[in-house]
Amino acid sequence: MRRRKFRLARTAALAAIVVSVMVAAGANRNDVVQAQRLETVTVSIWSNGAERHVRTAQSTVGATLKEAGIEVGSLDVVSPATNERTHDGMRITLIRVSEEIQAVKQPISFNTRRSFTRALRPGQVKISRAGVRGEKLVKYKVRYHDGNVVMRTLVGAEVVKKPVDQVVSIGSRGRYTSRGDYTTLRTMRMSASAYDPGPRSCGASADGRTSCGLRAGYGVVAVDPRVIPLGTRLYVEGYGYAVAGDVGRSIKGYRIDLGFNSYREAMRFGRRAVTVHVLQR
Repeated sequence: MRRRKFRLARTAALAAIVVSVMVAAGANRNDVVQAQRLETVTVSIWSNGAERHVRTAQSTVGATLKEAGIEVGSLDVVSPATNERTHDGMRITLIRVSEEIQAVKQPISFNTRRSFTRALRPGQVKISRAGVRGEKLVKYKVRYHDGNVVMRTLVGAEVVKKPVDQVVSIGSRGRYTSRGDYTTLRTMRMSASAYDPGPRSCGASADGRTSCGLRAGYGVVAVDPRVIPLGTRLYVEGYGYAVAGDVGRSIKGYRIDLGFNSYREAMRFGRRAVTVHVLQR
């Protein structure tokens, strides 16, 4: 009986010792955790154009900003990222990002339609109908960083007022003057000379016909086909309507030879720089 009591007493003593050790270890661990929780670091926060220094025990950038009363918007950019762990001396930058749609009115240029008539003297220009510019509403998405524009993206455009074409009548007396309206496809500056169908311009073998079989004279011009294809309809400012219907050995590049009905008219024109419009219906 005595031996049994002794064993029970020894077991109880060992149990008490184990419990005491465990309690002491738990208390020590709690002390360590508490000490870790109370450890603070100093970080600088740059936001809204100002820098501030804060001391915090928070472990992440996001928690530190929240503790400092700084709210982060859905588009805002935080560097380092909000899930990064803080450390002493860290610099946190918050860029305020916002977007808006801006609508800008822009003019639409009107086209000029040209018609050729024998009712006006050659080269004379008369505005039959004045053109009116149109208007369109262009929308952009604008992104701001801290109030400064960093990006403009076109999102769409809407015509709110259609332009009205200008109609111009131009005097022309060429045999191949075409009826109807034309618009300018492109323009070019060229060096112009003049010729007539006779032998003084075209040589002793002149028969009054061009290399394309057209009757030479006013309204038929010689060009370099590499620059202006034969058959192209043209408007030469100061001359009138013309058809690219001939070539010439000296007509290369941006040179053009304008046809006239007489040698006197050709000599009167001489040589000069002209603006040539390539036409399309």
